[in-house]
Amino acid sequence: LKGGKVGVFGTCSGGRQTFLYACHTKSINAAVELWGGRVVMSKEELNPKQPKAPIEFTANLSCPLLGLFGNEDKTPSPAHVDELEALLQQHGKSYEFHRYSDAGHAFFAPDRPSYRVAAANDGWQRIEEFFAANLGS
Repeated sequence: LKGGKVGVFGTCSGGRQTFLYACHTKSINAAVELWGGRVVMSKEELNPKQPKAPIEFTANLSCPLLGLFGNEDKTPSPAHVDELEALLQQHGKSYEFHRYSDAGHAFFAPDRPSYRVAAANDGWQRIEEFFAANLGS
């Protein structure tokens, strides 16, 4: 885009990729991580193909980040979200996190039992507002 702004978002693995991309580029203006799985990884999960957890790149985050998470999720768990939030604060990053107590993983997916109407509707509204604030209308 010539002179335009770019926003990226993803869910689960796509949320993880969105976070990684926002930490490795300066070409986007806003990122939305929806329950990004495995941003926080234990040492046992690391391997030669994934020698670092995405959270290790937090200091390089290049744009505002919106994160939406379900408190009933295991990947990421509320503790994982807390860990990421602490690093974002430590590095002075612009971010906004929203957590839904009645939701788990994939709460936006209307074709799954995990779908939570109220959380999904609120989440989509927050995404729209976040992109409007960071990308323009």
